[in-house]
Amino acid sequence: MTANDIHGIQAGWAVKTADGNGIGSVEEVTHTYILVKSGLISTSQRYLPSVALEHVRPELKEIGLSLTQQQVDEGDWSQPPMEPPRTEGAPLNDMEFADDDPRRQAPIPEPEKPTSL
Repeated sequence: MTANDIHGIQAGWAVKTADGNGIGSVEEVTHTYILVKSGLISTSQRYLPSVALEHVRPELKEIGLSLTQQQVDEGDWSQPPMEPPRTEGAPLNDMEFADDDPRRQAPIPEPEKPTSL
């Protein structure tokens, strides 16, 4: 398992923010989100994006996020993210290339020249 391999995470593992605060435990993991359950009596659930996964520590049964406690508290995590996670090597900004940008378009093949008989 690599340092941020989402596939090895199991339900019940502790979830910590980038600033070291515990925010709950893993309830469910998919390729797009990590469902985190907080509280014992008055429970809440947060659908945190899987791209926020910073590290996995199976020996401690713990995962770390790239989000701070403040970002977790202020964000609306009530619904699963609709966008799939980025793949490695994807541009960081989708607006980097506009749809009419020639760097994003496939090259246009040269037309065939008629042959003479």
